[in-house]
Amino acid sequence: MTFKQFAFNNVRRNKRQYLSYFLSCMFAVTVFFMYAVVIFHPAIDGTEFGQTVQRGILVTEGMIYVFSFLFVLYSTGSFIKSRKKEYGLLTTLGITKSQLSRMLILENTIIGIASIVSGLLLGALLTKLFLMVFSQILGLGEILPFYLSLKAIGITVILFFIMFEINSIAVVWTIRTKSIMEMFRGAKAPKKTPKFSWILSLISLTAIGSAYYLAYTASLVSILIRMLPILVLIIPGTYFLFTQCSIAVATILKKKKSYYFRNLNLLTVSDLTFKLKDNARLLFFVTILSAVAFTSSGVLYGLFQSVEVESERFVPQDVSIVARSSENVDAFEKEVAFVEKAFKKQGIAYESTIVPSTKVNAHSDKKEWNDVTLLLYSYSNYKKMMALQNKKATFKIEDNEVVVLLEDFVLLDDNKAPETLSLRPTNKEELFNVKTADTTLNGSIYTSFSAVVPDDVYHNFYQDAKKEEIFQSYLMNIPNWTTRAEDIADILNQVDSEHVFTESQADTYVTMKQTMSYLFFFGIFISVLFFLAAGSILYFRMYQDIDKDLHHFHSLYRIGLTDTEMKKIATKQLAYLFFIPFLIAVVHAGFAFKALQNMLASSIFIPSAIIITIFFIVHVVNFIFIRNIYTAKLRTVM
Repeated sequence: MTFKQFAFNNVRRNKRQYLSYFLSCMFAVTVFFMYAVVIFHPAIDGTEFGQTVQRGILVTEGMIYVFSFLFVLYSTGSFIKSRKKEYGLLTTLGITKSQLSRMLILENTIIGIASIVSGLLLGALLTKLFLMVFSQILGLGEILPFYLSLKAIGITVILFFIMFEINSIAVVWTIRTKSIMEMFRGAKAPKKTPKFSWILSLISLTAIGSAYYLAYTASLVSILIRMLPILVLIIPGTYFLFTQCSIAVATILKKKKSYYFRNLNLLTVSDLTFKLKDNARLLFFVTILSAVAFTSSGVLYGLFQSVEVESERFVPQDVSIVARSSENVDAFEKEVAFVEKAFKKQGIAYESTIVPSTKVNAHSDKKEWNDVTLLLYSYSNYKKMMALQNKKATFKIEDNEVVVLLEDFVLLDDNKAPETLSLRPTNKEELFNVKTADTTLNGSIYTSFSAVVPDDVYHNFYQDAKKEEIFQSYLMNIPNWTTRAEDIADILNQVDSEHVFTESQADTYVTMKQTMSYLFFFGIFISVLFFLAAGSILYFRMYQDIDKDLHHFHSLYRIGLTDTEMKKIATKQLAYLFFIPFLIAVVHAGFAFKALQNMLASSIFIPSAIIITIFFIVHVVNFIFIRNIYTAKLRTVM
């Protein structure tokens, strides 16, 4: 048998051990290759957003490659650690360190080449489906034709082959520094009873609870400030949760005699205590990876699904065209005529009205509200605008009152307006009591906020206003505007912005949908890769400890435990190690979803529940697969 055959046989005989690693690497190659195909697709270069897509994919490719590099480095190290005794035996039989290094590099090269070839073949099979999904998500209209790029194949092969080789050399270097006795010892379970610190356990719970509180009460403004503190609290809090709190809980269960001595709990909890201590860092890492996957997937999917509702939130009126009527009356009428003509030509049904308004300066003792410009509407015109949108006025107004319309995301002193405001047009000043209401009008570049006053007050201000302080607003209501959003946006983009200011739900919708489509398309596969890597890491750890576990179960078999009882113990222990990180990651992601919900008008409960359910199903399937392999190994000790 040649040296190459020896290395090949090692890989073939350890195929179950390498299976999860191989599949994860293959998936990374597949995703990298399919994204590369999009970069070099000739149809992309002809689109307006071609450069944007290509830049986004390059960033995504970089993230996939870096993560794959670290994942392969960790995985290779785990496999070598699990086979230390085998390497020690080979060393005693006369193999040199140089030959051992060659063998390890050759084995990893075989797996790497197999992963690359399989990933490329799978990518080629899925490329058509991938391009269909890409076209649908980005709303290209036409499906991109099937295309295989030699450049994409070449870049994928070269980069991943280099990655596998560099990782092999890096891991082999650590083996060269180990003695024969160190290799024979392999990984041993701790002999001392695991200990924990109550102080660190309390710090862990306090840190996680504080992070949850910050996320639960976050708003659109505060989340930018709170994001870093949340990460600073949640990451070390999760680490100590596994290294300290998990041992504390196991110790408490041991002291609870009614539970500890019931059925097989004594054996399950005792051994699990050691497993939790040994695998604390790994479980922490898996939890963080899973939480990132859940959070990013849920957030991206939630944002993607909420585009229409958020467009209506940020832009309450379907279309508004605003101009200074006294200075640009001819231009205003010309642009309005153009829009109406274009809508009729496209067959877009609409209702419209024109409403006057006037600008005033507002002054207050409150710093944030001093010297703020307001666009005033009369109460009757406000009701007229609401009627156009098939809505009713949400408030009534009294004499000597001004109702300031505020967006729920406005950045002024937590949306708190002063009790009184002094309104000053050019030639007069009056003091008004202030009420606030959620805005139902579009904003403009000419003033800070919109406001409503009684009709007689508005008439007085309008009469005394200068020509440049008078405005005209042309408003439209478009039934089922989402079905014609792109046409509406195209028409309004042709309006002369030097003379009028336009804002529409359609334009906001198209922009947000395109942005969210990009983010969703670029991010979802990275999230899936993170999650699969987390499952693979658990798989690696199981194989790394399997020899020690088999010795332990052999001892249990000799003292009289049945096959069913040992399988039950093994299943419980694996379930704890698999699903505790999953559940904690779900809770972490749940509070992240709550923070997002605080910023959105639409509900993200269903999108986030769908994402978590999909991940849970995959996780259960992965658990059943690993559990079956694990219990099959148990039969060898019976």
